[in-house]
Amino acid sequence: MPAQNFSEQLLVGNNFNGQDLNGSTFFKASLTNVQLVGTLLRNTNFEEAKLFNVDASNAIFAPNSSFGAANLYKATLENVNLSGANLTQANLSLISTKDINLSNANLTDANLREANLSGEQSERPNLAGANFTGADLFKAKLKAADLTGATLVNASLEEADLEGTLLINVDATGAIFTESNFTDATLQNSIFDLANLSGVNLTDSTPADPTQPSNLRFRGANLSNFETEDIVFTSADFSPFVDGNGNVTVTNLSGAKFADTNLSGSNFTQVKAEDIFLDDTSLSNASFVGADLSRAYLGRADLTGANMTGGVELDNAFLEFANLTGANLTGANLTEASLKGANLTGTNLTSVNLTGGDLTEAVANNANFSNADLTNAIFSKGDFTNASFIGATLTGAVAVDTIGLTLGDAGNNTLNGTSINENLFGNAGNDTVNGGGGNDYLDGGAGNDNLNGDAGNDTLSGGDGADNLNGGDGNDNIFGNAGNDTLSGGAGTDTLTGGNGNDSLNGGGGADILNGGLGLDTLIGAGGNDTINLEVDGAKDTIRYNSGNGSDTINQFLTGTGGDVLVFNGISAIDIVQVGSNTQFRLGDGTANNDGFGTGNLLLTLVDTSFTQANISTNISGTNIPTFQFS
Repeated sequence: MPAQNFSEQLLVGNNFNGQDLNGSTFFKASLTNVQLVGTLLRNTNFEEAKLFNVDASNAIFAPNSSFGAANLYKATLENVNLSGANLTQANLSLISTKDINLSNANLTDANLREANLSGEQSERPNLAGANFTGADLFKAKLKAADLTGATLVNASLEEADLEGTLLINVDATGAIFTESNFTDATLQNSIFDLANLSGVNLTDSTPADPTQPSNLRFRGANLSNFETEDIVFTSADFSPFVDGNGNVTVTNLSGAKFADTNLSGSNFTQVKAEDIFLDDTSLSNASFVGADLSRAYLGRADLTGANMTGGVELDNAFLEFANLTGANLTGANLTEASLKGANLTGTNLTSVNLTGGDLTEAVANNANFSNADLTNAIFSKGDFTNASFIGATLTGAVAVDTIGLTLGDAGNNTLNGTSINENLFGNAGNDTVNGGGGNDYLDGGAGNDNLNGDAGNDTLSGGDGADNLNGGDGNDNIFGNAGNDTLSGGAGTDTLTGGNGNDSLNGGGGADILNGGLGLDTLIGAGGNDTINLEVDGAKDTIRYNSGNGSDTINQFLTGTGGDVLVFNGISAIDIVQVGSNTQFRLGDGTANNDGFGTGNLLLTLVDTSFTQANISTNISGTNIPTFQFS
């Protein structure tokens, strides 16, 4: 059918269903109750036309090899049905609509600049399932539109009005939303991977089903200076986008603001989020693995159970009165961070860098600060009941009116613990530190210190200097560290580690573990069946065994010239029995080749070591050397 000219005509009730109107013109025409179902309308001109109650479902406006795309520039469409229509590359710029139906329409690469597709929530424009791939929707008005299931891949919606829209099950990968208005929009189960949402303002948004997670994806998206307030983004995904070639695009949240927002369970893995604002935001159980949150504002944020491992950057972050109960910040950088009044109950802060951090009035019951760098940190008026500071560095730190944490100064301090579980640091100087009751951590720091665990299961660390460490009652862990130290386990099942230097270790009562470490060490298991571990370092260690001690096991004992030495006191005869690769030293009667050989009480076992007659001269010492019998 040849192209027809209906310019400026009044068409009422016409039926063009299935006809070929390619190339026709309806310029400034008025169409009322017209049927265009399945009609071919390629290169058809509807510029400034007015369409009322028109059914153009499944019509073809898209170009082919003979015709270009249709032109609907400045057209008025009221109660028009374009469901299933193909509007690929069509010009719909500046159209004005009411009660429009574009469900499942194809608008790939269409021009919808400043198009008015707005409505009200009671009469939503139906754009469900429509395909806007690559479409230009610059400054388009989409108020209250239903975009459920729509495709917006690589579409441009700069400065678009999306107030009150339904964005459910939408794929907006690579779309541009800069400076768009999302007020009261409903977002759920939608994809915004690689999208540009910089400068977007989103307020008062909730999922269609508030009982379910939002399940929004923003992988690799640009959300710099993105602003939200009072929205629900539970279980949102801000992790990096990885394409088919393995190329990684990190999500950008720099300068974004999420005030009063629910982001619980969300994934912020490796996000770039310097200066992000998360005031009073719910981030419980969120993941921030490897994220950069430098200078982040997290005041009053709920971070309970959050995963902030992988070297998270929180330097100069503001975390005052934040709730970090049960969060994991292992290895995080919190240099100069402010945690005043923060709740750190049960928080894992192992190996964090909190240099210059401020924990004034923080509550950190049962928190773990093991091996943390807390240089120049402030702990005043904080509660650290049952917290662990094992191996932590607190040089220059301040702890005034604290519970569970006591710090000495550079002088020679005497620190006395109480009946609760405490952490006592002598720091520099020759200090005396007494744990008292409770399971305490005592750290001598630099200087020649005296540490007494007293009652409880204590951990003692001598630090630098020649220290004297006594575990006392309980099952204690005692570390000499650098210097020539004296370690005494006391009662209980203790572990003693000499560290560097020429140390003296005495297990005391109980089945103890003695680790000599480097240097010329002297080790006495004493009461109980002890395990003695030597270091193969070329230094000669001495193991002393006194009559009445238990059955001790020695690992890595070196025989021969320059090897380790055994000293026996109060024992007159010993039978040496080879059992597999081990050598046993048993109490003997001094008589050779009798039936009682090798049946006496077991004194020592040298693991994976043989001991011969020749070794008596090289590896046995003492004033009263026993008589040795060999099998």
